[in-house]
Amino acid sequence: MLHLNMNRIKLYTKHLLVSFLFLLILTGALFSSSDFIRDILINPYKYFNTDSSVIEIYFVIVLLCLVAVTVLVSFIFYLLLTFHTRFELEIWNATKSVALSREQFRKLYDNAPVPYIMLGKDAEIHEPNKAALRFFGVVLEEIENKNFFSYISENHKDQAEIFFQYYKTGIPIDRKEIDLVTKNGMIKSVLLSIFEMKNLGSSSKEIGLAMIFDITEQKLLDKAKTEFLSLASHQLRAPLATTKWYTEMLTSGDIGEMNPKQKEYVTKLNAVNKDMIDLAEVLLNISRIEMGALPIDLKTTNAEELTESILTELSSQIEKKKIKINKQYDGFLQNINSDPKLLRIIIQNIISNAVKYTLDGGTILITFKESSGGKKIIVSDTGIGIPKIEQGRIFSKLFRANNARSLSSTQGTGLGLYLVNSIIESMGGHISFVSEENQGSVFTLTL
Repeated sequence: MLHLNMNRIKLYTKHLLVSFLFLLILTGALFSSSDFIRDILINPYKYFNTDSSVIEIYFVIVLLCLVAVTVLVSFIFYLLLTFHTRFELEIWNATKSVALSREQFRKLYDNAPVPYIMLGKDAEIHEPNKAALRFFGVVLEEIENKNFFSYISENHKDQAEIFFQYYKTGIPIDRKEIDLVTKNGMIKSVLLSIFEMKNLGSSSKEIGLAMIFDITEQKLLDKAKTEFLSLASHQLRAPLATTKWYTEMLTSGDIGEMNPKQKEYVTKLNAVNKDMIDLAEVLLNISRIEMGALPIDLKTTNAEELTESILTELSSQIEKKKIKINKQYDGFLQNINSDPKLLRIIIQNIISNAVKYTLDGGTILITFKESSGGKKIIVSDTGIGIPKIEQGRIFSKLFRANNARSLSSTQGTGLGLYLVNSIIESMGGHISFVSEENQGSVFTLTL
């Protein structure tokens, strides 16, 4: 309303200025001709036929002046009498322009390929576009005035209540993954965004806009890839385990002694096979997480013992690179409720990365803490760090920072931190880090 009043004031001001300008021009023209009129009155025969009498000449002059004044006064009355009409004409033209723009917007809204839905104060549905009707498989009468959040599937009812509270308090919902149920009972996975609409008139019943981006096909494709990954990982484990058994028999000498060269090659083969087994196990765990089938067996766990066993496994690399290991356990985390197998995977990946990316002669500090914020395992190193522009992708699948890939002495799949992040979140924990390139990194595990 305030915006409309401001527009009216601007239009009134515009008309007043234009009218005043025309009036000023006419008045100026009249006054500028005063010298010319005075000269005619003094020397009439200079401009008129000498046969005319002075009275006739004066009469013509006065008549012309009266005509000019009449025209001026008439114009003033015209401005006054037509001001409102001209103003309304301006308003009509402006309204017509707005109406055309609104109509164009309405066509874009109705025919957009993305489902859009207007929502009322209590999230009741108003004016869904055609794509939204197709998405739910309904006609307008079947969905109008129904609560939008009632279409969220039973598996996400708790989240639906949270979203509804967000909506009531004006908190935007931006690209949240959730399942919606259509008319025929089909469950579709979507990215949901709901935004509050500002600057609407008080009589408008729409205060929110919901946007639905259907990712059902993408989710099905991801599920198929995950199931394939799980199957492939299972199939790989058997031959890899067999190869491991045979190489260990060969190196043990149980079936005969080998010469040093043979033993060297078999030892390398065993190391490569172990890496393959570890990779298959990582892939299997990732597929379990993405399928929501990762078993979590909580029991009393000693994080200090797990960490020491991991350091023992990595001792050859630590000694080779002459890395100094500092530990500050202080008796914390010796008796925590966690899954020891999963916790070991988490700690092993973090410490292994610290050893891998710390240059010769560097230092690694492992700290255990307990506070009101939770139980924490902090691993800091003096390694190569993570470039700032790449830190936002560090927990992405198959991602390795450029400076990590450029090190010829290190190899990686880009799955370790993705796995750690996925496992710790499934256990209700959190991982964070701070890092500076060429200065090192600090990873904090909150259990």
